[in-house]
Amino acid sequence: MENSPVEVTVSDFAVEITPEILAKAFWGMDTQQQADFFESLANHIEASSPHAYGFGEMQWCFLQDELRRPGREQANKMHMALSAFAFDFWPQKLDGARTGL
Repeated sequence: MENSPVEVTVSDFAVEITPEILAKAFWGMDTQQQADFFESLANHIEASSPHAYGFGEMQWCFLQDELRRPGREQANKMHMALSAFAFDFWPQKLDGARTGL
């Protein structure tokens, strides 16, 4: 796993955040804060990438490619858990993005 930081500017102050730090922050949130995170993500995508199929669907397609790579089994399981509620609405893919490998 690469833990390369992402730079975020907060009040004109650059902060580097790694995926590990972001994961800890997200998991430390309650459900309302997590929902707020996804709403903020949607707002950011709409504002910064208005041609990205609305909510970044192309990025999610690229994520599928990454989740199918060897060594990404744990990431795929986490993605599946995050999407668990969708199984009520879509045909089941028991191996998530790795279905068919």
